[in-house]
Amino acid sequence: MGHYPFTLFNGITLFVPIFTFLVVWQRFRGQPGSNWPLVCYAVMVGYTIGFSGGLSPYWVAAGVLCALAIRFGFYPARVRVAELLPLGYVAWRSVGLLLMW
Repeated sequence: MGHYPFTLFNGITLFVPIFTFLVVWQRFRGQPGSNWPLVCYAVMVGYTIGFSGGLSPYWVAAGVLCALAIRFGFYPARVRVAELLPLGYVAWRSVGLLLMW
């Protein structure tokens, strides 16, 4: 039986699904105009730029656009549901990266 290689990539990737679930929690339990999801998306954008090949920049950009639309009040109830697609991708892909799928 082998061991799990703990690297900087795996350590930082561990925080990405945590931030993703925090964004989902904030969207459905908190105020829709909060700035915390934008901070979490800034972390995801930095992760995407720093570790190319980890997350698709198109899905992350779609999530950022949804977050900005919600923040500035452009149909926040409808966009909040649409934002679940990019967040689902980020969570699924980051868990896949952690488990080396």
